[in-house]
Amino acid sequence: MKYKINGFLYYDATDATLSIDDNGTSDTHLSITANALLYFLFQHPGVITRDEIMKKVWDDNGLTSSNSNLNQYLSLLRKSFRNYQIDNVIVTIPRGRLEINKELVVEVIDGNVLHPLFSAQDEEVVVSSTTTSSKPELPEQTEEQERNWMMASAVLFTAALVLLWTAIISERSINIVQLNQVSSGLCELFSTEKMINTEMGKSYRNSFDAVREKLGLECNEDRRFIFYYSDKFKNKGLGRTFMAQCAKNENNPYAYCDNYFYYSWK
Repeated sequence: MKYKINGFLYYDATDATLSIDDNGTSDTHLSITANALLYFLFQHPGVITRDEIMKKVWDDNGLTSSNSNLNQYLSLLRKSFRNYQIDNVIVTIPRGRLEINKELVVEVIDGNVLHPLFSAQDEEVVVSSTTTSSKPELPEQTEEQERNWMMASAVLFTAALVLLWTAIISERSINIVQLNQVSSGLCELFSTEKMINTEMGKSYRNSFDAVREKLGLECNEDRRFIFYYSDKFKNKGLGRTFMAQCAKNENNPYAYCDNYFYYSWK
């Protein structure tokens, strides 16, 4: 699904991008969750409650929802649109409700492709509405079929026991990755490695800041970061880089994260 906003800004929900006609110089790439939130709001014009947004964008997709998560991504979207001189793209309505700014001029220019997070749900609704009145009747199972199912279940259960026993007697140990907190200004930063000296810590923080600024991510009290990068000398000059931006959660500190991976960071 592709939209044209205010006659000059293009929003492509499939590619998760905001762009203008400048050969990609000013393109903005949205994260998966920010894109899902923006697409949902465009698909549901008018006033909508925060609870409904969290259910459709987070809960129905197996993610952990919270007002903190929603506020974080609302802030990210508003900032992205401000880069194109569009203020207050999402308006806050009293009593915990939101809506796309009515002053925006939004035009659908390509309605053939739906965003993957929502296309499966939409198709399910269509199918259920067309088949409810003529639901096919399934044939009853015979005794032979029931015996076959019982035998298959017994085989699977036996196989599971064998695998469990193999895992118990195996001499291979499980390596658990331990995260070490690294001081980096306002950022709550964790590394898979220990900073053995000052120079290593300084190099690690500089690399983290370079990647974070490249992605346009900011530090605040509602986020924590996990960062890893490999030595370029071990990979023929190509550094392998991973960053996770996680929303804080009382029950699980890493329950919900946006992940970024560079195969050949230079």
